Amino acid sequence: MTERRDTVAELLRHEAVRERRGALRQRIETAGITVHDILCCEDRTTFGGTGHAEGHTVVLNRSGGYLRRIEGEEFFVDPTGGYLTRPGDEQRVAHPVGPGDRSTEIRVDERLFADRFDGLPATRRFTVSAATDLHHRALLAAARRGAEPFELTERLHRLLDGVAASAGHWRADAAARPSTARVHGRLVRDTCAALAIGPSALSLSLEELARTVGTSPHHLSRVFHALTGSTLTRYRTELRLRGVLYALEEGERNLRTLSYTYGFADHAHLTRTCRSRTGHAPSAVRALLADRA
Repeated sequence: MTERRDTVAELLRHEAVRERRGALRQRIETAGITVHDILCCEDRTTFGGTGHAEGHTVVLNRSGGYLRRIEGEEFFVDPTGGYLTRPGDEQRVAHPVGPGDRSTEIRVDERLFADRFDGLPATRRFTVSAATDLHHRALLAAARRGAEPFELTERLHRLLDGVAASAGHWRADAAARPSTARVHGRLVRDTCAALAIGPSALSLSLEELARTVGTSPHHLSRVFHALTGSTLTRYRTELRLRGVLYALEEGERNLRTLSYTYGFADHAHLTRTCRSRTGHAPSAVRALLADRA
């Protein structure tokens, strides 16, 4: 009886650790591809111990944000994209904006990875279009609805093709001295982290955002565009839209409420933005991401 109690207690301890570090919500497994849907509950604000990647992975973030350092390259991961790993990559993670980020880890075999990603720039961090992001979320919705393996496999291959085709990368600050490039990179990471806090952060003016990260509006705008290839205005709109997609994925139904929460002028503004970036109106997106057909 005592031995049984000890076993139960040990299981509970493991469960508590798993819940704190990252809760696995769902798993898809097909030929050469495994998918994990992970809710990360780690609350360490600074970089923890060094780990090593176990395989070829494509990680897409769906909500929240965190810092990653992979093979010395440091970047902020947010819902506009994700990152790649190869076996043995040295990596560390920190959560300066707190826990609760949600990611999808797609582990693929070496051949599938090489076919799609070996020709891309060496940087691990990438961004994807809103249309590819919607395809990503729709894949998970299809899995929740119990789609057959044939459909899920096809969706996975289309998603990987979409990630490789639409992936944009942060640019190297080649014109700057190494010390300046590091400062600029840190400024962009801090800006991304400041905007990832939640919907309220997306309502900051450019002046308020610049003040938050300790620089001038002009300098922030120039450096952000130089390193990311995106204006702050477009990036902020993308974050707003990804927030709406995640809320719909989690079961929110009221589109007018979402328009207000994420800073769109009105429902029509959200509809125009969603249709132009994903190819679908919000009502159609809501149907695509529903747990039931």
